Amino acid sequence: MWAHGGGARGSDLGASFAALGEAQKGSRGVSLYSRYINRPSGRLLAAAADVVGLTPNQVTLLSAAFTVAGAALLALARPSVTQSVLVWLCLALGFALDSADGQLARIRGGGTPAGQWLDHVVDAGKMVLVHLAVLVRLYRYTPMNDAGLLVPMAFALVSTLVFTGGTLVPLVRRGGHEAAPRPDSTIAAIGLLPADYGVFCLVFLLGWHEHLFFVGYSLLLAVNVVLMCLLLGKWFRELSRT
Repeated sequence: MWAHGGGARGSDLGASFAALGEAQKGSRGVSLYSRYINRPSGRLLAAAADVVGLTPNQVTLLSAAFTVAGAALLALARPSVTQSVLVWLCLALGFALDSADGQLARIRGGGTPAGQWLDHVVDAGKMVLVHLAVLVRLYRYTPMNDAGLLVPMAFALVSTLVFTGGTLVPLVRRGGHEAAPRPDSTIAAIGLLPADYGVFCLVFLLGWHEHLFFVGYSLLLAVNVVLMCLLLGKWFRELSRT
């Protein structure tokens, strides 16, 4: 989500929330989780940020802070039910704030190149940081063959490739023709669920049980490998036609 460094602006919560309702992005290419859970949560957080006068960039940094806190808890705290819930809460809140910064920027008049850059840097760091935290957690607290440690390393690679590939498509396409618009697809929105970061965060609710967590995390990796191949192939074909 885009952010920028616009000036603070106090406002009424209801008025901000209503204004944000008119500043939503399209839903094409967005999973059901982001469409019906993360964006509405981000809208509420953006309205609150507008009321207290936070800038979009400050919301971006707040998103990063919650993500770092969740990753630190994941890597350093001994697995338990409480730890699992706190990890999920921090990561999910960081994701909702990642939606809030862009929504806040839009009602403040749009994002800036610096804010967009900051947002992408934070997103890129998040893609690697959480999987590195899983790697540390498995090494410290889960008895397993060393080969099991390759799972979070592979997941970090897959997540980075999908994020980078999707981010580069509109940048590369700027010198060519825009892709023909397509209608929203519920099937596509369902199919994208395993690749949604918010859905990924849910696996950490299993963190209290070392084997359930590893199985759930590994299954998500397997599905994301398939989705990565499909998405990279799709983007390559689209760019080949420009």
